[in-house]
This record gives sequence, structure tokens and C-alpha cells, in this order.
Amino acid sequence: MKRNTLIGRKFFNNSVLILGLFLVVSCGKKAVIPKVATVDPKTDALIIGLQSFNDSIVWASGTYSTLMKSTNAGADWEIFTYPAVDSLQFRDVHPISDKEAIVLSAGEGKLSQVFYFHEESGWGRVFQMNHELGFIDAVQFWENGQGLVYGDAIDSLAYILKTTDFGRSWNRIPTAPLANEGEGGFASSGSNILMGEEGKAWIATGANGSARVFYTADYGRSWEVKNTPMTTGEFAGLTAIKKSKGKLWITGGDLGISDSVLENVYFSDDNGGNWKALPSHQTLGSFYGMAVTNYLDNEYVLLCGPNGAEIWLGDQEKWQILSEEDIWTATFIDSRTALMAGRDGKMWKVKLE
Repeated sequence: MKRNTLIGRKFFNNSVLILGLFLVVSCGKKAVIPKVATVDPKTDALIIGLQSFNDSIVWASGTYSTLMKSTNAGADWEIFTYPAVDSLQFRDVHPISDKEAIVLSAGEGKLSQVFYFHEESGWGRVFQMNHELGFIDAVQFWENGQGLVYGDAIDSLAYILKTTDFGRSWNRIPTAPLANEGEGGFASSGSNILMGEEGKAWIATGANGSARVFYTADYGRSWEVKNTPMTTGEFAGLTAIKKSKGKLWITGGDLGISDSVLENVYFSDDNGGNWKALPSHQTLGSFYGMAVTNYLDNEYVLLCGPNGAEIWLGDQEKWQILSEEDIWTATFIDSRTALMAGRDGKMWKVKLE
């Protein structure tokens, strides 16, 4: 009997110790809360392109030939405009340095252009579409000065341009994958090209029944084509592709549907071989932009579109609405801070706390 009492007391003491440790660990894990603050970039342009050079310098672009740069993580902005024409739609921008950027103008035919901009030397046009039905959508670079531009198909090949000199010259890739009829992309956020290490790149396609991913592992010399479960249609498909912790993330939808919730957020653990949908979110219609980060060993997926912005909180495995404004584009400037922007020059900073 005495032995049993000792065993019981030992068991009780161990149980109290385990419970105490559990409470300490549980209390130490604080749920991440996204805090949203308004930013005033002092423009009324629709902001479509948004990308950081580092955690302080951020470039943005939009309608009315607008190019902007912040040197303090989006708190203040300097605005540049293209002097020759004030009506171009600068739908994407890629920083080359703290003073220079490649700017993409989207539009049919000759309106599709690529510019090299330097704060000191100004603007230089380095590409102009020579096909009347051509339309370019996005631009992105690897760190070694090689880069890609993707546009809507004008023949049997996907329309992909490449540069090897930090955007000073561009040539079409002759080994691009075969395109479906009318396959292209959406110039809605500058998010449909994703660059990876050692020559890897992914291009998200859409329109006219297509919603595919083009993948290269050798700087665009050869390509694989991967199918996705995203809804397809004349104005449907993929709008954005990102990567985090080995996962590929895609979003998009049918741009003609704005009054219902769509299943339009997927991820792949095997480089696009198989896709899984995230649980249903609350925002109606399609998403145009997406930004992904890994913070405190959890993934956070920020999505935005004409009906608002929403974020997947990986630590809590749930969605949270950030805004119901018309927001087209978003980017993380560090692991816990994002900027998002859209119509009428509106911009917001999102901080994970």
C-alpha cells in the first residue's frame, strides 16, 4: 500500500510538471495579428506594379505614365512621369538598383513597351511591340541581369522576351512552349512571372480557356508545361504565382464573376505536379495580386482584387479580411511587412504583429 502511494505521488508530480510546461509553451505562442495602416503616395493613378529593391527602397508604377519610388519602406514617395506621353499604363516595374528600374507599359500593339529609367539620365525605350495584336503583361529578373517579359500569344508560341543585359535589350525566346489559341496573361498586378534560383522561373497564364504554368530551370532555354485546377474561360485563369517554403502558390479566377466566392487559391508541394485548394475565403470574385511570406515558421498569403484584400494566417489556419477597397497589387518588403495598392492612388501598409 505504501509503495502504491509513492507511485501515485510520483505520477501526480510528473503530471503537474508536464501540465506546467504545456501552459508555459502555450502562453508563449502569441497569435499573429495583421495591422493595416493607410499610406498616402500623393497620386490618383491606379497603382498596378509594386516591387521592393530591399526593405527600404520600393518602386511602384501605374496609369498616367506614373512611376514612383520610396526610400523609407513606403512612408513617402517620389513621383516620376514619362515626359513624352502621360497616358501610358505602367503595369509593372522591376528595380535594377536604388536609382534605376525597368518599367513595363501594357496595351495593344505599340502601346506595349519596355523602358529603362535612371533617376539621373531619365527615360530610354528599350522595346516596343511590332505586332498590332501584341500585348505584354509582366517583367521580372534574376539577380545576374537576365530577365523575362511575358505577353499574350500572337502565334503558335508563347510570347516570351529575354534580356541578358539588365533590360537594355530584349529578344524573343525561340524555344518558348507552344501556346494554346488566345493564351496570354493578365496585366493586373505584375505578379504572373516568378523567378527562382539558378535559372528557375514560372509563368502563370490565362485567358481563352487556359490556366497553365510554364516552367524553366535553365534561364528559358527549355520549358515544361504544368496544368492547374484554376477555373478557365475567355477572361479567366491565373493572375499571380508566388513561392514560399518550397510551395508554389497561384491565384486568379474568372474576371467576369464579381458577386460570388470563387475557389481560386491553390498551392503545390511538388512544383506544379499536383495542386490543393486552401479553405474558402470570404472575398468575392477574382484576385489580381498575391504576396507570400514565411514569418515565425508559418506562411502568410496576402491576396487582393477589386473586391478587397484578405490574408491567410498560417499560424491559425484561417482567413482574415484586410480591406474591402479596390486593390490590385501587393508585395512583402520584409518577412512581416507588406504594401498593397490599387485604384485612385490608394495604398496601405500591412504589419504582422
